[in-house]
Amino acid sequence: MPLNRTSRFPFGLAVCGLALVYSCGSDAPTGSDSAITAPVVREPASGSEVSSSTPTLTVANAAGASGLRYRFEVASDSGFASTVAASDDVPEGGTGTTSWTVTPSLNLGATYFWRARASAGGATGPYSAPATFEVLGGFLTGSPVNLLYVFDPLTNGSSVGEVGGGGEFKREGWMATNALSYIRYEIPTTPNGFVEFDVTNLRNPNPHSDKRALMIMWDPTKGDYTTNPFRVTLSKFDTNIVDRWHLRLRFISQGDEANTGIDFYQWDPQRVYGFRMEWGAFPAIVSTQRVQVLMDGRVILARNYDRLYVPDTHWVELGMAPRAESLEQATYSNVRIGVRQP
Repeated sequence: MPLNRTSRFPFGLAVCGLALVYSCGSDAPTGSDSAITAPVVREPASGSEVSSSTPTLTVANAAGASGLRYRFEVASDSGFASTVAASDDVPEGGTGTTSWTVTPSLNLGATYFWRARASAGGATGPYSAPATFEVLGGFLTGSPVNLLYVFDPLTNGSSVGEVGGGGEFKREGWMATNALSYIRYEIPTTPNGFVEFDVTNLRNPNPHSDKRALMIMWDPTKGDYTTNPFRVTLSKFDTNIVDRWHLRLRFISQGDEANTGIDFYQWDPQRVYGFRMEWGAFPAIVSTQRVQVLMDGRVILARNYDRLYVPDTHWVELGMAPRAESLEQATYSNVRIGVRQP
């Protein structure tokens, strides 16, 4: 970015009394604006994830003048055309770094760009190289128009959801240790939504040869899971289970049931599989409602249904504790749940 060449003293000198000096007070720069260097991003480093919606930004101090003050900028785009937070006149820190805590709060699950520059008097230095960070989440508050309700990495030893029935946090994520292990997220009623997660340690056969579920959705206010009018299950079966599918989606909305599945069972326990389930309106594909499951970005399961998926209380769960069919040893990470725009 071009430097700001304006200065109160075009030649870098001024007269105070009869002596030539660099400044007439502590607020004036001790050098020209071209001498002020760019601060250097320290925290959060580019590509980092932060756990607060009001993160603290820290730069290594600039050089080239005394009495420096800093401007921090946070934007939603790399060109900083859409600045969402900014601060002028942050005094320079005395430990070699300067920090500013972002206000107002940022959106959870969103990625931002940030930078800073230093100035003194009328002299201004260049911006630092921009850096990015992602605000980790929990549950977003407010209207369901928010695009993301939950971002839960699960690799940090904790969950923003309700953890029950056992389970173990590992470096790779959260592992279901028995058939009752689950993590539960409650989200608003969402006619057009998505759930996505990464999962590893999938194998054939399952650790216990039986029907097992990767995830479920349901409405606990509508009665038992097995008879619930809002009930969604993504199940993984062994090759020795008598069923026509090895990966099955059961989608029940207002009592209307749609089932589909595939025969894939050549799972690699070392591989991380990315799953995404989407439901609601797909006007470019069908005139009714549709649910589909993607694995590693490819649609592997899809069915149409006629009745909106609108549970009053909407639970999304990793595992299947209501029927003790959670998939043992499955290890989950990077859970995202939100609104899908038709």
